[in-house]
Amino acid sequence: MFDRDLPPQLKAFAEREFLGERLLWAERPDQRILFLLSFGIWLFAIPWTAFALFWISIPGAALYEAYAGVNIGAPKGAPTLVMWAFALFGLPFIAVGFGMLLSPFARLRKSRRTLYVVTNKRIAVLEGKSAVTVTSIMPGEISGLSRKEGPDGRGTLVLSLGYEKDSEGGRVPKTAELGVVADVRKVEGIVRQVSGRAA
Repeated sequence: MFDRDLPPQLKAFAEREFLGERLLWAERPDQRILFLLSFGIWLFAIPWTAFALFWISIPGAALYEAYAGVNIGAPKGAPTLVMWAFALFGLPFIAVGFGMLLSPFARLRKSRRTLYVVTNKRIAVLEGKSAVTVTSIMPGEISGLSRKEGPDGRGTLVLSLGYEKDSEGGRVPKTAELGVVADVRKVEGIVRQVSGRAA
């Protein structure tokens, strides 16, 4: 019923979850494409992190000299308090840099544990491994579809679900996304068919 390459726990959960429903389509996001889409951030993160490490190394060397009493040729003359301030100021930038360096791998890990499913009763997104989060969208909730398709047929399908209120009380569009999947045009046709029946 489901892809044999799914993590065993997710596959077993999906088979229980959709028992009694007719499966029309099920697929995981394209892991290779998602990784490549994140690769630009990874490339940007390299000089960002290198500069942040360089920034913190100057006051770090001066503080090491001041407290360890070892002469390593660090710049002198600035007060210790200023050096501490410079060192602490650089720490968040290093944390952001490492976060960007790890983001493609985190996205890849998440995509391996994500499954999109369309049945005769609903559209669902399953996320997780041992503890699985299920987001179900009833066909009658869908007010519109938006498809972004590449030359190879892969793409993303965005489901419009009306509006919801933001933290300030304003109306913002509510959407759900199935992406990146192979043959997104076919997926759109299946979703249209299901939502048309509900209408």
